[in-house]
Amino acid sequence: WCAALGVAAGAPVAPAPAGGEHCLLAHRSHGTLHGRGDALQAAAPETCSATAACPPCGQEGSCMLWGDPHVYVFDGKAHLRVLEEGDFWIVRSDCVHIQGRYANGPAGSPAVIQAIAIDGVFLQGHTLVVEARSGQVTWDGAPVLGAFPSSFAVDGLIEARYDGSGEHVDPGLKGLALRSVEALLPLGVSLTANRWPDHVDVLLNMRPLPGGQDGHCGNHNGQADDDALEQIEARL
Repeated sequence: WCAALGVAAGAPVAPAPAGGEHCLLAHRSHGTLHGRGDALQAAAPETCSATAACPPCGQEGSCMLWGDPHVYVFDGKAHLRVLEEGDFWIVRSDCVHIQGRYANGPAGSPAVIQAIAIDGVFLQGHTLVVEARSGQVTWDGAPVLGAFPSSFAVDGLIEARYDGSGEHVDPGLKGLALRSVEALLPLGVSLTANRWPDHVDVLLNMRPLPGGQDGHCGNHNGQADDDALEQIEARL
């Protein structure tokens, strides 16, 4: 699995145990967003199914992650800048697991997002990984969306396309031609991932998740004053 992510030999990545989670989700480098010694509780499948009750559509929020990396959280005002390397929780909940891999860019420039991984009960144990264009897009470790443009779907779980439409997450790159993955997932979760040669810029849209959530995108509770980076790290 880790080899499929294009991890360099000797990189500090722990492989997933047999039957375990994807290595990008299993590895918790640099200690900042570890769970406090407690494993994630497995949510009942019915809680995370497409038929589960969701908050009103008006409560949908957006989280943007771009650059080195900057994060604009779901609750709209907190703006984080993370300069560490490693794998970090972007969204951690009972139903939805999203992690990002932050690593230095070319010539030792500040950390950028090199890959994003999504799994959890809401995907029925499947894993979507989107890497920079130097890597791949994979579903359960198998390459998908390899051609440009192309599309990929699994009934009830994902509808995705890879093309030049969509929006630039980083406004500073609007002058460049776009290659972007757009994915619609259960529970009203959607992903836009602009794939650049050495990094990924990410836009996530979702309603507050069943059972609550946290991570670098914040806790999505409608209060912007409790999502400073130090507060997020303390909660996790």
